[in-house]
Amino acid sequence: MLRQIETWEDRDRNAGADLETSVTMADTAEEHAAMLSVHVQQPYFGSLKVRVGGREQTLYIGKHAFRDLKGPHSVVSWDSEVGSLFYSDTLGWTPRRGGQGTIRRRRQLDVAQKELRRVTDLYDDEAGGDTGGREEVLLRRLAEQSTAAMRDVVETLQPEQNGAMRYPAGTPVIIQGAAGSGKTTIGFHRLAWMTSPDRQEHRARPEACMVLMPNRVLATYAARILPELGISGVTVTTPEVWGTGLLGLEKLEITDRTLSLLLTDQDNGRRALAWRRAKLLGDARMLDVVRTHLWGKFNAALQGQALSESVEVRGRGVYTFALSEAELAGMLREVFAADPLDGYRAGMRRLIEAEAVSRLGVPDEEEASVRRQLATPLTTLLGRVFASTTPVTEARRLLGSAEALGASGLLKPREIELLLADPLSGIPAPRRAHADVTELPLMLAVQAFTGGIGRVVGRTLEPFDHVVLDEAQDYSPLLYALLGRATRPGHLTALGDLNQGMHGYKGPSSWEAVGEQLPGAQVLTLSRTYRSTRQITALGARIASTYNRAAEVHGVDRDGAEVQRYSGGDELALLAQAVRDARAAGHENIAIVTRRAADADNLSVALRDHDTDAQPITTQEHRYRGGLVILPVNLAKGLEFSAAIVARADAQTYDESTEYERRLLYVSASRALHWLGLVSGDELHPLVA
Repeated sequence: MLRQIETWEDRDRNAGADLETSVTMADTAEEHAAMLSVHVQQPYFGSLKVRVGGREQTLYIGKHAFRDLKGPHSVVSWDSEVGSLFYSDTLGWTPRRGGQGTIRRRRQLDVAQKELRRVTDLYDDEAGGDTGGREEVLLRRLAEQSTAAMRDVVETLQPEQNGAMRYPAGTPVIIQGAAGSGKTTIGFHRLAWMTSPDRQEHRARPEACMVLMPNRVLATYAARILPELGISGVTVTTPEVWGTGLLGLEKLEITDRTLSLLLTDQDNGRRALAWRRAKLLGDARMLDVVRTHLWGKFNAALQGQALSESVEVRGRGVYTFALSEAELAGMLREVFAADPLDGYRAGMRRLIEAEAVSRLGVPDEEEASVRRQLATPLTTLLGRVFASTTPVTEARRLLGSAEALGASGLLKPREIELLLADPLSGIPAPRRAHADVTELPLMLAVQAFTGGIGRVVGRTLEPFDHVVLDEAQDYSPLLYALLGRATRPGHLTALGDLNQGMHGYKGPSSWEAVGEQLPGAQVLTLSRTYRSTRQITALGARIASTYNRAAEVHGVDRDGAEVQRYSGGDELALLAQAVRDARAAGHENIAIVTRRAADADNLSVALRDHDTDAQPITTQEHRYRGGLVILPVNLAKGLEFSAAIVARADAQTYDESTEYERRLLYVSASRALHWLGLVSGDELHPLVA
């Protein structure tokens, strides 16, 4: 490897026929050298002894493929088809050159700083087959402390994770997995796998891919793993940031007043009403409700409109191109039927231009001239039809009109009445321009039909090569329908856990509801959870079992400290004691999880009087950098810590009679890798006592 890097960095060896070619070749060689240099310290992490055609050979598996041009020391990449054999339980395969291959031995090699530290056989046919080494390696890795970023699991992918990651390209995949099952990391590894040339027509370009995370804290935490997987340039953002960017309204403040009401209001009737209205706003039927509304609006705007323009065709003279109101209405019908990616306005323009070229018999070389002559009158005409329709105002106009909501015939009268209600009136709204997160998919639907939806490239739109959705249980069916339009068919990976549906008022009721929006989607289940010790996993399963969806989840049999319980005293003193105990147990990255952001802010200040300085993370602008932090459960979801402490883990904070509250408690209690503390100034919650 070092010899190859030296060759690439020697500019005299990378000389072309002229100066420009030489510079280009040298720059490319330096890029290759930089990419390979980070793997010199650990060129491989595993090996396979294989028998093919009567001959045995050893293949080395690494994070980066390397071919030794002057010797036998080559490495195959983890994401190649051969690399897949390292993770699976398969013992035979058919090489591309034909014949039959057999796995004789799988071996894990711990390499660091150019030194072989440990050898663990995972499978050895001479020793009787499976050695149990895979579980041994996994437990060693899981026992490591957490970091301030998501883990790279390339070296320890388990067979079920590997199968989900490599599910055939071109198929929408929904990966259901409990907290700690590695689904988010698997989604990122699947994205890296999709960028390999081996995917052929399904290959994704990193710069044309997008990962959507539920908040910016988690997006920053997770995005750091992508360069380690060899893919840079992927957009990692939140649905709100992506949506407002597409709308051209980056300064529009996005609120989640439904969540605020659910976390603060004690009126269960009002909470239920807000939940049902938010759920209806995200219903996939709303896509056709919007479409029907726009059809009526644009047809009304076309009344009395016509087009008549003189067009000069070089060498032939001046012609009059005219379209009547009826002809324009027919074209609008064609555009609605075609449903173009870049929207009705752009589609209507193309259709009229094509009609002009066809009617006038314009030769190819004159088409651009005809389009230029029609540009101004076309812009004027399309402005009269489409210009008054902006996503924000049109979505709100629709939600304020019983007639518009009922035009499609898809909504029942009581559903229309619910959409016209305002259960959030008691929740303060920002004074500046804002939109609620539950309204955003509706606004994006208006945008999709009028101005288009997809990846913005200059002034045009194109489909994303691949989209990954994390915490997929919190995205509405309507948003799935829109993302399906914005992405190449079959190129969406959704990662979620129905047990952790904190934002169920936005999310689907089942994965079947998602599959209806993604034709051919396959639901894959990760049956094991790897994050936490046996003791922590058992506690989480007990909480989740109260809403009966965690029965099939099995934790890795990793023993750890008993769950620590602190109750019946001064809450601040108990929290400070829990922090001291976690540190005494050797943990540095510790989270105190609260139910609300206000709780985190208040406790952060109050804990200083108890010699405890916890960094508050209460908004999406904060970043997790490790150490002791205090944050609300909605921002903790998706993160993991060596130790976690659940503040106010009692029935007064988490209402035992409400499923939503039990979900919050489950998420809070499932953040820890090794050590979990439960704190209450009164009695602990019955589910954790």
